[in-house]
Amino acid sequence: MMEFRREDSGTVSAMFEPIEVDLLRNVTSQLLQMLGSVDADDAAMLAQPVIRRLLPDAYPNDPQAADEFRRFTADGLLEGKLANATTVLSALGDDEGADATADYPGAAPAHDPLPVPIVLTEQQVQSWLRTLTDLRLVLADRLQIDPHGMPQLDDEQSHVVNDIYNWLGMVQESLVYAIDM
Repeated sequence: MMEFRREDSGTVSAMFEPIEVDLLRNVTSQLLQMLGSVDADDAAMLAQPVIRRLLPDAYPNDPQAADEFRRFTADGLLEGKLANATTVLSALGDDEGADATADYPGAAPAHDPLPVPIVLTEQQVQSWLRTLTDLRLVLADRLQIDPHGMPQLDDEQSHVVNDIYNWLGMVQESLVYAIDM
């Protein structure tokens, strides 16, 4: 990925490799599925660690007040997170190469080798930043990242997840720098 930069038009743009677009599309789609399955009235579901990271307690020292607050805000927060993730998917465009090799068993997926331009409006930038944060929160929970930023889960798959977590952080940092300039 080439870093995001602010354009004279007020938009922010970057060039992504096709595989990066596929990766971001994949993890964002998974986030959408997970968020879409959350029932804000299901206390057991809301108690799951990953959901607690995405919908943290407003009153950590008062469980009753926290539950009451969540009861009134969870649906709206989930709707916002779903809308933000949908905005990210829209900016990534259609998965043009997804079925390109469907008729050729064993063939590698066909991808255009050229970088993919991503151009974001100010509103899209905010949705991207929020979704990148949500993606990193989900992955941090999966990796069991401690307060010092170190993953506690250490198996073969966790290294791949950690690489994705770090890459999403790089994308987020680049986007923050672009809008801060």
